Amino acid sequence: MTTELTADFSTVRGLLHALDASWEPAEAHGAFCGRACLSGSAALRDWVTDLAGDRDPADVLAGEDVQDLQRLAATSLLQLEGRQMNFRLLLPDENAPIDERTSSLADWCHGFMHGLSSAGGADQGPYADALESGVVKEIIDDFSEITRAAADQDASEAAEFAFAELEEYVRVSVQLIYEETAELRGGSGAAGADQGAAH
Repeated sequence: MTTELTADFSTVRGLLHALDASWEPAEAHGAFCGRACLSGSAALRDWVTDLAGDRDPADVLAGEDVQDLQRLAATSLLQLEGRQMNFRLLLPDENAPIDERTSSLADWCHGFMHGLSSAGGADQGPYADALESGVVKEIIDDFSEITRAAADQDASEAAEFAFAELEEYVRVSVQLIYEETAELRGGSGAAGADQGAAH
């Protein structure tokens, strides 16, 4: 599978299905990115455990599927670390119906908040404090609203424009949260991601 985040959405769905993971692709990707904001490269291991914790270690095909997902996650981490605003959300492509894309964006935000919580954001301490500060708290509140987003099946130009704006807001906001939480991650950034994805 390609390591570009423009990878086929249905391919990622197939990988998750092969691992008997209950996650949808957008939700799974959001969960990784939420974890990564607080844990850096350590998120790779914990995320894979969430997705495929019950897999048989002797299952070679499952191991390959995990490696493909790890490479996808590592690419996302490298994009976040790059700070050049080239980070991308894993969503259906623009040819998918607007209601499917909107639902996936809602799933993505739900997964992101789950990832933050799983990485320690729901506990008392520096992680929780960081998520309660100023702009980060505002973004998380907005993401909570987006989890309830829905769109009519009949796509209009206005609906497409509104979706594009919402997607861009989420994308830029995640990049901002990642930068705002840099001190919490210490040195566990993209270098660790390269090593984690190689195993």
